[in-house]
Amino acid sequence: MRALLILGGLCLLLVGGLMLVVLMDGDEGVGSAVSSHVLPVDQPKMPEGKRFGQDRTRPVSAGKAVGPGSRAITEKNVIQFGKEFHDKWYQDRELLGIERHQEMEDLWLYGRRPRGSMESIKKLEQVVRDFGNTNRAGCAAMELGHHYIRNRSMGLEERRKKAEYYWHLAEDRYRDSLCEYNSHPAALSKLGLAAWVYRKKDPAMARRLLKEISEEHKGETDHLGKPLEESVQRILKTIR
Repeated sequence: MRALLILGGLCLLLVGGLMLVVLMDGDEGVGSAVSSHVLPVDQPKMPEGKRFGQDRTRPVSAGKAVGPGSRAITEKNVIQFGKEFHDKWYQDRELLGIERHQEMEDLWLYGRRPRGSMESIKKLEQVVRDFGNTNRAGCAAMELGHHYIRNRSMGLEERRKKAEYYWHLAEDRYRDSLCEYNSHPAALSKLGLAAWVYRKKDPAMARRLLKEISEEHKGETDHLGKPLEESVQRILKTIR
């Protein structure tokens, strides 16, 4: 009888050990499966935001887009930004060569945001300085106006003068340039001048610029697809 009890106890111990091994193996399998879908602790958090409306300052390699939903321009996706812009983009690349063109596009991509940042300003000023005979320089000049008007390290009048200089540059020298989604930097610069520089200082000039946009850029939109005429009417309502 005692022998049977001892034998039964040994059987229970053996069965329990096998169950423990099975449970441990199962936990390890589940842990591996979960960890393969979990980002490492030091994984950088991707920035969020609207198209062309946020900072996407993440390293870019030639021909690769950056960030979720980012709009870095490549050969594969350039047509998505408008047929006319597509043609201008390729004209710049033919003029500069692939490597220099990529350098310019990187400066543009990283220089757009955050607005008002001196680092952003330096990048876009380099585009205007080093690539002044390109289509992209017109986009950079227009964007520099917005950067300077938001640069809090300067006084208001100095900011207006800097913004005015670059917006007039985009309007005068780059009137044929096109930016993403076939938006005209000349038209967008006139909007900036009317709203930020002349609206109070020279209302008549502001109205003239807005009238030019309505007549010369009828039916056009900005880089976010918003009709320019809506912006024109909104600004007109604020001019006395």
